[in-house]
Amino acid sequence: MLLAVGDAKKRGGRFWGLRVADVVAVCLVLVAAVGTMVFLTGSRSSTRGGLAVIEVNGRVVNRIVLGEDAKKTTYKVKGRNGVSVIEVQGGKVHMLESACRDQICVGMGWVDRAGQAVVCLPNRVVIRITGSRNGSKVDTVTE
Repeated sequence: MLLAVGDAKKRGGRFWGLRVADVVAVCLVLVAAVGTMVFLTGSRSSTRGGLAVIEVNGRVVNRIVLGEDAKKTTYKVKGRNGVSVIEVQGGKVHMLESACRDQICVGMGWVDRAGQAVVCLPNRVVIRITGSRNGSKVDTVTE
């Protein structure tokens, strides 16, 4: 049985065992948390990445500058299970082929925003997009 706010006043300011002020406080905290999450996610995803970092077994094996006018280029990296082929074109990058069974990494598609990544767990190959083109280790979003 649902109680209206008017019924809560009759019961001494209690609403499902909580005071009305407690319910209002919980709602405000939830709204603030969701708003912060939307703000942080939106600001990160809108930044175009300037650098693709390719890692195998946690070691950086290549850094590729992403340019809008760059020609279509492919890179081959040797992972745990075999060779992964990475394609770069027009400021975006994706896994073209991989030596894994499920091919989930190939299905992840193109990435071009700072903070995005393509991960091939079986082959231990990761492509991360960062916002830095100058080779510094610190990204403006995370690293």
